[in-house]
Amino acid sequence: MKLVKVNKLNKLVQDKRGAGMVEYIILVGIVALLAIAAFKVFNTSVKTKIQQQATTVNQINGGSP
Repeated sequence: MKLVKVNKLNKLVQDKRGAGMVEYIILVGIVALLAIAAFKVFNTSVKTKIQQQATTVNQINGGSP
């Protein structure tokens, strides 16, 4: 009986079916962390550039919001 449990445990340890999904989840997590870091670093400059573009568009439209 104990040998059957050991064999099942060995099969479970050697099972690689979920490995691809775990790697994908880790990769998505890293990309998300990089995006958050980039947002924090470039936050002020992005807001400034968006405001500049909004002002330009408003000037083209005759100054009305």
